[in-house]
Amino acid sequence: MKNAGLKAVIFGAVLNFTLAVVKLYIGISSNLLTIYCDAVNNLADNFSCVLAIGGFILVKKLGERQSERAQSLCTFVISAIVAVTGIYFVYNGLERFLYPTPVVYSVKYAVLIAVTVGVKIFMAVMYKAFNKHENSDVLRALVTDSILDCFITVAALMSLFLVSKLNYAVDGVFAVVTGGIITVSAIRSLIKEAKFLVL
Repeated sequence: MKNAGLKAVIFGAVLNFTLAVVKLYIGISSNLLTIYCDAVNNLADNFSCVLAIGGFILVKKLGERQSERAQSLCTFVISAIVAVTGIYFVYNGLERFLYPTPVVYSVKYAVLIAVTVGVKIFMAVMYKAFNKHENSDVLRALVTDSILDCFITVAALMSLFLVSKLNYAVDGVFAVVTGGIITVSAIRSLIKEAKFLVL
């Protein structure tokens, strides 16, 4: 991977960590499950970026075939992290039905969450732009993950509005639905990469 591409992934790791801190603050302050889970998701994304950085550094030292397998292994591990995050969403969403918690709505929280959606869109565009030159499975996985994160955060934003109008269980519904979507997408990627690694 070229130095510019490597810097993009490092920059992505910094952004993911920043997003995680912001969302964790909002999730704890508002008691909104979907935003709290989204913060955990961004922490997982941060780990994925760190893993990708290590993978790309390793790729430089390997041959073409070994490089493909190294990138596939990184993509496999990233997909596994995303799948676990999705299952975590579903579990916590179901738990919210049993133990509803009052949610604090704030325009400030809504604005901050909306800004994080824009940041994730920027990250997806950035990864995609670099991947035109790199043609990397890892970067493609990060593009897909960033797009999924946009939908997750939009869902979190919607639940922030709806929960204040309806009831606390709405938060759980959003967590279960988004978690299910994430898990299915990640499992598909896991199967694809597992086939490549085994063959």
